[in-house]
Amino acid sequence: MAQADKLHCIDKLRNVDDRQQVTITFPGTPEFLRLARLTSADAGSRAGFDYEDIDDLRIAVSELCALIAGTPGGHLTLAFSVEAGGVTVDGRAEPGSLVDNELSRSIVEAVVDEFELSSPDDGATAFHCVKRVTVEAP
Repeated sequence: MAQADKLHCIDKLRNVDDRQQVTITFPGTPEFLRLARLTSADAGSRAGFDYEDIDDLRIAVSELCALIAGTPGGHLTLAFSVEAGGVTVDGRAEPGSLVDNELSRSIVEAVVDEFELSSPDDGATAFHCVKRVTVEAP
């Protein structure tokens, strides 16, 4: 996607009064991660991401879900917020346990602009990540 096209997509989103939000809840098992990846791709598309940025967001959400969903029988809730030129994703696993996987953390760090993992005192685990549209230099 050309830079002018990316900026046009961003301008279209700026005309939206409120950010677009989608929340999904699903069992925290690997066979349901497809829902997270599909929703990530849709959110990225709505934010004006090109194919590579969409794929980066899908990869990040999938890896982050794997990092927080360490407890069998739990469920994941993902909240996607699409704003002009970016997507914010907040994930929560209940019950959850944080999986210490340095490779997954490195992958996520390489493909999103910001991310944070946390373990609140209520037995859940959570993540927050932000991916912005990549605007290539002219």
